[in-house]
Amino acid sequence: MLRLQTLFSFLSLLAIAIATHYECLPYPVASLCRIEFISYHPGDQVSFPTGYQQYQIKSSPSAKMISSKVKTFDSELYEAMHRPSSIEMTNTEMQTLILPAELSMGDFSNNHITLVNLSNPENYQITYLDLSSNSLTNIDFISRLVNLEVLLLESNTMDHIPSSALRPLTKLKYLYLEYNYFTSFPWNALPSSMIHLDCYFGSITTAEFSRISVPSLGYLNLQYNSLSTINVTDLLQAAPKLKEAHLYNSHIDSLEMSRIFAELKAHNVSFDEKYDMCNTDDNYERKFGICVHRRPEESTVSIGKAVLLSSLVIVTAVLFLYIVLVVFRHMNR
Repeated sequence: MLRLQTLFSFLSLLAIAIATHYECLPYPVASLCRIEFISYHPGDQVSFPTGYQQYQIKSSPSAKMISSKVKTFDSELYEAMHRPSSIEMTNTEMQTLILPAELSMGDFSNNHITLVNLSNPENYQITYLDLSSNSLTNIDFISRLVNLEVLLLESNTMDHIPSSALRPLTKLKYLYLEYNYFTSFPWNALPSSMIHLDCYFGSITTAEFSRISVPSLGYLNLQYNSLSTINVTDLLQAAPKLKEAHLYNSHIDSLEMSRIFAELKAHNVSFDEKYDMCNTDDNYERKFGICVHRRPEESTVSIGKAVLLSSLVIVTAVLFLYIVLVVFRHMNR
């Protein structure tokens, strides 16, 4: 029995001795530990320096080493890091995130996360969470993150945004959902605290503002979705503090789009005309200060005029050359 205890103690000491210890790189912020490479699998023995509340695990662009690998971020790894309040862990090929309840700020972008585990029964303290550029399809888990103020979910594979996930987030101010696949959005579940909503380049087919109230909303981006109509009057009533709205959708008729822009302009709401074709394409023209697509007959007339003008220029040039040639021959007689 004594021999077994001795062997066990020896093996424990050996495990501690061979544990991987990570050191922080020099950094001007005393409370931040920056590490360029980490490799961790559940069960690995790892250790980190004490005295840091922020961890930044991020590869340097100039680093000539293999990329970090943390397939699973679990409670053991969090304990080994001495339970910091802020973690930035990007490009580590992470697939599973077991979110610590104590974490206040988390950036786990540019990974392969498909699962976020919220198994801790405690209240989650996180206020800032970046899960952009991952592989999430389901975001039901966010309903428990009631202290969230900033949530980044762009460039995932979500095809559904449940109202039950958004409604409990009464403190949410900034929501980023660009480059996803959901066709509907729970407008009536938007918290009244919302300041900034970005759904750029998605698949949304309807925008319903008549029964919502977002009194603090200052920025809205619905550009390049699949919307066929937008009621700007309802939008401005729902968001009286709106200062910037990007609403261009190719499914909306050009004249209707010009009316939308005119109404925004009348209420001092700024907007962005991406790809202003008025300067380069005869199929576009500027009406009321807005670049819009010409009607088909207008485009046809423009093309006809262009062809006629080109023909006239060619005939004039040929006639001029003929006259010069006649004069030249006459002078040489």
